[in-house]
Amino acid sequence: MKRLLIADDHLMIGTAMVYLLKQLDPTVEAIAVGSATAAMKALGDNGTFDLVLLDYDMPGINGIKGMAMIHEAYPDQVVGIISGRTEPQLVKTAVDAGAVGWLPKSMSDQPLLHALRMMAAGGRFVPTDVLDEWHPEDDRWSIFSDAEQKVARLLAKALSDKEIAKELQIEPKTVRNHVRAVLKKAGTDNRTKFALAFQE
Repeated sequence: MKRLLIADDHLMIGTAMVYLLKQLDPTVEAIAVGSATAAMKALGDNGTFDLVLLDYDMPGINGIKGMAMIHEAYPDQVVGIISGRTEPQLVKTAVDAGAVGWLPKSMSDQPLLHALRMMAAGGRFVPTDVLDEWHPEDDRWSIFSDAEQKVARLLAKALSDKEIAKELQIEPKTVRNHVRAVLKKAGTDNRTKFALAFQE
């Protein structure tokens, strides 16, 4: 993750995050703005970012509405939500609407940096306690990125890496990388356990 845009109507919070990230990783270029509208302007002025982080509770245009606005203008822009709230239904609504994750403002330094990097790389981050409260039938695939979901669904059918690569028309090496990520996120240490836990 090299370029991050943070939109929070409490500019002190956004500015503090910019400072914190610069201390944790000097290579990160972070910009803080005070609204979703300002985030749109920053995108227009600077091009897309590795990750745009929107505060959920911004007045006027909240994070989810702001995300829809950004995705309409920049369909490929990766967007996550940050908030002091962690109600499972709110988180699920954001993820279903296209957010790559939901970051609680209470997160400590290193976990925050790890979550930001994961989201910027195309992964999905949702707090563990929130995941525990989601109905497993509705959300079990949501911990994976879109590409990982495709692999995970075939992995759950006990297909081999070679069969998955052929089915998705991607390289076997790419499949192996996705499989490792899928097993790690699912908390399973082998393919058989994953298939048993996630078979449809």
